[in-house]
Amino acid sequence: MSQRAATQGRARYHPAVRLELRYPATPDNALDHAQLAVEVAWEEFGVDLDYSPASLESVDVQVESLREEGLTGEGAAEALFVLGCYVGEVMARALGGRWVATARSPLAQISPWPMVVMLRDGSAWDPIGKVYKRLELGDSEYIPAYFAAAAKSGAR
Repeated sequence: MSQRAATQGRARYHPAVRLELRYPATPDNALDHAQLAVEVAWEEFGVDLDYSPASLESVDVQVESLREEGLTGEGAAEALFVLGCYVGEVMARALGGRWVATARSPLAQISPWPMVVMLRDGSAWDPIGKVYKRLELGDSEYIPAYFAAAAKSGAR
């Protein structure tokens, strides 16, 4: 996923890296960011991201391709952010969750990102951070396994 295609430089947020995002990094805009990931996946890779849990395999492959290209979290910041929003949107839809401001979640002192997904059981998940970890650490951060762990947590 090219950074150019995923962003259009309007809103900025900086946890550890500078982001130039098309929309503000807020829970209300998470779906808009996720939709950018859908559009770019189709335009650049011919991959249909349909918000199903099975589509997370394609997201994992896309992040791995960025990793293989030698990109860093900073070099692929915007692409990773929108992919993280896509992962979170899949979680919210499939597991009955919702995006919330990180400051209002159990991850307030843990996640540097502005929004996380809260499930019905009260657990909070950081899909944006997970996508960054997948790039940085590789296969040990497999995205479908992250979803499976959240699904198991939400089923309790």
